[in-house]
Parts: sequence; structure tokens; C-alpha cells
Amino acid sequence: MHLMSFDRISRKFTAKINNTVTAAIDIGSDKILCLIVRNIISENNKYSFDILGIGHNRSMGFESGIITDPAALELAIRTSIQAAEEMSSLTVDKIVVNISSEAIESNLYEISVPIKDTQVSKKDIETAFMIAEEQNVSDDKVIIETMPLGFSIDGVRSIEDPVGMYGKKLDINISVITCKRSIVQNLNNVIENAHAKISKIIISPFASAIATLSSDEANLGTILIDMGAGTTSYSVFSDGIFKYAGVSPIGGNYITKDIARTLSIPIVEAEKLKILYGGVLTNSYDNGDLLNMKMVGYEGSDGNDIQISKSIIAEISRTRALDIFQKVRDNLINVSESLIHNKRIVLTGGGSQLIGIDDLAGEVFNSPIRRAVPQISSEIFDISDPIFSNVIGLLTYSQNETFVNKKITTQSLSYNSNNFFSNLLKWFRDSF
Repeated sequence: MHLMSFDRISRKFTAKINNTVTAAIDIGSDKILCLIVRNIISENNKYSFDILGIGHNRSMGFESGIITDPAALELAIRTSIQAAEEMSSLTVDKIVVNISSEAIESNLYEISVPIKDTQVSKKDIETAFMIAEEQNVSDDKVIIETMPLGFSIDGVRSIEDPVGMYGKKLDINISVITCKRSIVQNLNNVIENAHAKISKIIISPFASAIATLSSDEANLGTILIDMGAGTTSYSVFSDGIFKYAGVSPIGGNYITKDIARTLSIPIVEAEKLKILYGGVLTNSYDNGDLLNMKMVGYEGSDGNDIQISKSIIAEISRTRALDIFQKVRDNLINVSESLIHNKRIVLTGGGSQLIGIDDLAGEVFNSPIRRAVPQISSEIFDISDPIFSNVIGLLTYSQNETFVNKKITTQSLSYNSNNFFSNLLKWFRDSF
């Protein structure tokens, strides 16, 4: 096992043969997005994807990281996968899937093992991993990922790869990420019912970080915050190494519900108002402009209009967004204040597009802020949008896995790729 660093991940990906076909699906509270890609490396050595198929569907039966209606979610997933298969002329046998649940736990351990025969072997490292994983053995937990964070031999730290080195004692800092067994089992059951098999599960906050952070940001210290519709996930990196991850079961949909509840208007209208006037700066809309809206329950009736100030919409959005950031900060502090000390903030996900959200995050964390989009390109599709951060991270991190995809037809399909992608983005942003 090698140290889980951004630089090592980058080297591993660029060394990969460029004809691997990979499939991934991002399961969120608002959208289900499936991508089938072939990995290619451009001439300037920047990594890029050749997107073969895209499938999307409105999410159903899934809220805040929890499956609420397995049959509805299965239908949404199957529809998305089939659309991607039809576009790519491929059949997905295995697929990498994200998980974004409050039940995710990120536990840190420092394990010491004696070095047999005075020279570190892979067996010594495996022994340390087994000891760390045994701390998480439980009938109600599943280990999602076990990551080495740092090695030292006889007190000498910052060793990247200890195999073959001499010493008496090996110390390894290890992160073990777990989730409730029932959540993983239910997710696996839904995917199988949708006629696919899970090849790998990756936690959303880690996937989004892989897609958006630069090596410098990971080295200098960064908190990645992915603002989704149903959850807000976050991961911490320092010295180029993953440190911690967590999920808060509150996302952009809560802003929508706050607007609907406070103003007594339909949720569908509240979502539109959030997008149009949901800036979180106190002076976003202070010119006194008023909007005429139907009260909830009177959508089809004449009269019963109410006047709503744009500034009130901004204030409601600000209050909830502030609560989301404060919960992330407090959760990290409760684990260790070192997780937020001298950390810059990178925002991604659909919620990161709200006007002024970066300034508000800067107030809460008192740190430099950047809004991020995936740092991997496609020659055909424009994927430079934060709504794609999660699925692009899933694909990037899982490139070393083998996905068996069988061609079902050699006939080309009459898709206008650019129009399809434009319609996809429009659906995500405007169709509520």
C-alpha cells in the first residue's frame, strides 16, 4: 500500500493505458447522473475523458443520503444507466457508485508494528492495516476504504514508501472510512435490481476533492465542501494527504424549503426564486423590488397573490447557508481544531453557484475561498460545471479498476452531443 497522496494519484493516472472504459453513477437528492467514458491522455499530458455516454434522470426515492423509496430510486437509476448505454452502444456490467450519508465515519489510527527481519515488507503493512480494520469490526458497519496517511520508521517521519527500508519499528497513520451496513446493503440491492453490479463505492466528499483540488491546495491544506441538494459533504487535505471526511444531511433543498415555508409559496416556485434571487449577501437585492406570487394552495386560482421582496429571499437563503457552513466548521472542530487551522476553502456542487456563497464561507472560516469545477476536460462535452464534480471524481479515482463493458451494437447513434449536453445543464438548472 502506498501513501494516499494527490501527487501519487496523478502519477498513477497518467501512467494508465488510455483505452480503459469506465462507468460511474452519481446518486443525489435532485439528480441521477451516469457517465460512461474512455480514458485518454492529451498531448500536453493533461488528463481528459472521452465521454461515450451520458444518462440522467430526476432523482426519486432518495433524500439527504437516505433511500426512502427503493422502487422509485431503482427506476431512476435504471433509466439513467440505460440512456448512457444507448448513447455509448455499450452495456454496463459493473459501475462505481458514490455514497453520501451522515452515517459515514472517518476514523484515524496510529498503528505500530515490529519490522520482521529488520526490512519492511508488504506483509508488515498489511498487518498494520488488519489491526486498524479490527478496530472497526462491527455487525452494523462496513469498511468503505482504508487509506495509509503517513509512514515512519524508528521515529523518522515523512516516509512515502517504506517497503524495503530497514528498521525495528514501523508506524503508520491510517484512515478507516466506514458506513452503516444497512445503508450499503440497501444501496447494493437497488443497484442490482437496476441490472448492474457495484464495482467500487467511493464517498462523495473524497470523489469531489479528487475532481477539483490542485496538488498545491492539497499540500498547503484545504477543506473541500461539496454543496449538494440533500447533503453537504466535506473532506480535509493537508501535506498532500487525505485527513478526514464527513457529511451533513442538509443541502440546497433546505434553502428551497425555508423559502417556501417562510413565504407560504409552492416548493416549485421557491426553487425558482432561490436560483434567481437566492444570493446570500445582505445587500444582494436592496432596491425594494417586489415579486407577485401565488400562495401555496392557490396555484390555479385567481387572486390571492402576495408580494415578496427580493431582499427577503436573499436573507432566507443567507440564514440557511450560514447554518450549513457553521455545522461543517463545528463538526470539524469537534474532531480536532487542527482540521480547520490554516486551511483554505474550496466550494463545489450545485449550491456553490449561489451569488455571494464564497464571501459567506469566507466570513465563517476566515480563510481564502475558491469556487471549483472539475479539473478534467472532455474533447466533446463541456464538463466544467460544479454539478459534475462528484461523478468526475468517481471516474478519476476508479480508473485503476477494471470494468467489463460489452459492445451491443456497432451502429452509430444520431445524437447531437453539444445540444444534448446543453439540454442536460438546462434541465438541472431550470426544470423543477
